[in-house]
Amino acid sequence: MIKNLLKLLLILGMVVIACGSKEQTSQSGVIDFSLFSLEGEEYTLSELKGQVVIIDFWATWCPPCRNSIPTFIRLYEKYHEQGFTILGIGLDDAQALVDFQKQMKITYPIFVGDKDLAKDYGVTGIPKTIFIDKKGEIRKTQTGFAPELEATFDALVDSLLRE
Repeated sequence: MIKNLLKLLLILGMVVIACGSKEQTSQSGVIDFSLFSLEGEEYTLSELKGQVVIIDFWATWCPPCRNSIPTFIRLYEKYHEQGFTILGIGLDDAQALVDFQKQMKITYPIFVGDKDLAKDYGVTGIPKTIFIDKKGEIRKTQTGFAPELEATFDALVDSLLRE
């Protein structure tokens, strides 16, 4: 009986680990990079220290990514003047990103990403959203998107800006 109970607990523990959330919190740092936006402006992540930053890895062909864009536009417009920015790193070719940026009226900077940068940030699924505080530390990552996350994202950005 006890052996069966221990086996059951072990199996349940393995299932919980295997099905764990795809979000992570409280990581210590970021990997610096420089990219040119679709408008030709260079952004270096380390130069954004002192701001709250979201790095969003996404693609135009990804439905959850497409669904997240209006949330990010609202966040950017609400908090940009308070020291917040979003770096939208598209994993598509430049023309697809330019067309999509115009179609969706994206107001935050969009960049053409590459596999090396995505690998550096552990992107195994998209969208992958990384929240960075004013000190340059990763405070939360989220893989995937659902509309219910908008309130969580808003509260997190607000909280990080107040720190």
